[in-house]
Amino acid sequence: MLAGSGLHATQFTALQLLDSAPNLTTTELAEALGVDQTTATRMLALIKKAGLASDTVGADRRQRRWALSAQGQALQKKLKPRWEAAQEAFEKRLGRAEAAALKKASYLAASRLSSA
Repeated sequence: MLAGSGLHATQFTALQLLDSAPNLTTTELAEALGVDQTTATRMLALIKKAGLASDTVGADRRQRRWALSAQGQALQKKLKPRWEAAQEAFEKRLGRAEAAALKKASYLAASRLSSA
């Protein structure tokens, strides 16, 4: 689904999150994705380097707030139908309840592992 976009699934998920909730801090984004701060920082640096997002200094000089660039918005909009089709196919093959349970368990595991 993401072939040719240059993005990994976690990076695309970050773009989706920034599209729906702009100006998140790195910490807020990490928590929402269920990853640790270091992983989020590295991922956001790659997204920024690709020109898909930009950061600004928050209330605290160490804090960064993130927003999609026009290029990031365009790429997210282009890939969203493909992502939704892939999710639909996944749920159809596995079953909706099973897919939801798997997503919940994966998020819980990632959250617990990132806070350890």
